[in-house]
Amino acid sequence: MSKPIASIMRTQATTVAMDATLAQVEDTLRLHHLSAVPVIERPRGAVLGIISARDLAQAHHDKRKAGEVRAWEICSYKPVEVDPSASLSEVARLMVARDIHHVLVTDNKAIVGIVSALDFVRQFIEEDTGNPS
Repeated sequence: MSKPIASIMRTQATTVAMDATLAQVEDTLRLHHLSAVPVIERPRGAVLGIISARDLAQAHHDKRKAGEVRAWEICSYKPVEVDPSASLSEVARLMVARDIHHVLVTDNKAIVGIVSALDFVRQFIEEDTGNPS
C-alpha cells in the first residue's frame, strides 16, 4: 500500500457553497451519486468543511428544515486534507485514527480529488482479484 492516494482518488469538481441549503446539498449528492461533498467559501473557493451522509442523517434526526438550513451550519469543519503523493497506508491510518470516511486530496489548497473508505475497499478487491471493480 505504498502507492500514492492519487492512484485511487476520485477527481471531483463538485462542491457546494457555504450558503447552499440542506435541500440543495442533498440534490447535489443525489445528482452526482456522491456520499460527501466539500463546502467552500465564495468567492475565494477556500475549503470550509465537508458534508457527508452522517451529517445529513444528524440534521434530519434533529428535524432541521431542509429549505432553511445552510451548508455551513451542518458541515464538519476543517476536513482532513492530504497531498496527492501521500501513500495509501498513510491515508488509511489517518482515516482510522480520526474515525472519518472521507479525505480531501488537495494541491496548494485546491481540491484535486476525494477519497472515501469505499475507494479503499475497491482497491483491496482489485489487488485481490487482479480485476478493476
